Amino acid sequence: MTAEKHNRRNFIKLAGAGILAGTVFLWDRLVHSQKQLLQKSSITVSFNPNQEFTFHKEVIIVNKESQLSVYSSKCTHLGCTIGHVENGELVCPCHGSKYNLEGNPIKGPAVRPLKKLAFEIDDSNQQISIEL
Repeated sequence: MTAEKHNRRNFIKLAGAGILAGTVFLWDRLVHSQKQLLQKSSITVSFNPNQEFTFHKEVIIVNKESQLSVYSSKCTHLGCTIGHVENGELVCPCHGSKYNLEGNPIKGPAVRPLKKLAFEIDDSNQQISIEL
């Protein structure tokens, strides 16, 4: 009977150590991914002031009536990439969400506006730097 208790104790100790190790591993991964999310990154893309809409992988540049705005190209519904304009509206190809040129949703399923991004224009070489 003592051997049986000894085996149960060892099992409980090993199980506890395994749970602790797993918790530490998951905590480390969560902290690492959170640090990556909090890091600000930026991209620099070419900019044509004569184009009304410019689509890049991560951003949409809207140059309407000399008013320049930069938005994230990720739809706020499920993160699909918005890549075209129909009738003056930014259209998500996945589920049909539509946004006006100020980034506000005008047709669902998206209910949140597109993320507006900070930018700086370098007129000397026709580039725009955008903070993601």
